[in-house]
Amino acid sequence: MDTFLLRLDQLKQKSFLQIFTIYVRYLIGGAFIIAAIGMGKLGGPKVDIMGASAAPLNDSISRIALFFKVMQESGLYWSFIGWSQIIAGVLLISQRFSKLGAAIFFGLILNIFIITLSYDFNGTPIVTGLMLLATTYLIVWDLRSFLFLFQPEGTLVKSQLHIADNSYWTWLGAIMIISALTLALLQIVATIILLLLFLEGLIGFILFFALKKHKISSS
Repeated sequence: MDTFLLRLDQLKQKSFLQIFTIYVRYLIGGAFIIAAIGMGKLGGPKVDIMGASAAPLNDSISRIALFFKVMQESGLYWSFIGWSQIIAGVLLISQRFSKLGAAIFFGLILNIFIITLSYDFNGTPIVTGLMLLATTYLIVWDLRSFLFLFQPEGTLVKSQLHIADNSYWTWLGAIMIISALTLALLQIVATIILLLLFLEGLIGFILFFALKKHKISSS
């Protein structure tokens, strides 16, 4: 185990892996926020998912539609799922609290993945499976932070990451959170929201390294 952790610490020092991890948090966190609001989980107008309002129980698609209909009608449970997604998404995008966000997100996406397998959601298990894989990656990335569950002394070791630990990403995350929540509440289509978040992330990426290069050249 110690050998694995030492190797993990070495890998985490690689710049491209730090950037990859930052943007994985942005991606899946933003996707969950958009999905929670877009599907009406926070008390907005109910979305007729796959014709759930009038679907007979005679095929796979109909069973899926009715499954969502039952969850929508539960009220409290539907809102609980939505707020859990919002909280997990915000924590992930914040970067500062991403470890807690990954832990919450893992439970949520594992549950969703099993549901998509159980009801034969056609190609959806591929998407949810990839999200589960990405969340597992985030858990492994911060594995030392979770060692207190098994080895309290393991939490004392923390390596400094010259890119991922920069507060710049928290500020960029705050901008993305505000953008995603505002546009989602305004019921802007998900494609436009995702495009805006992509552009914000790209501009943020370029600015970070431009400022870093300028700082180096000035010193």
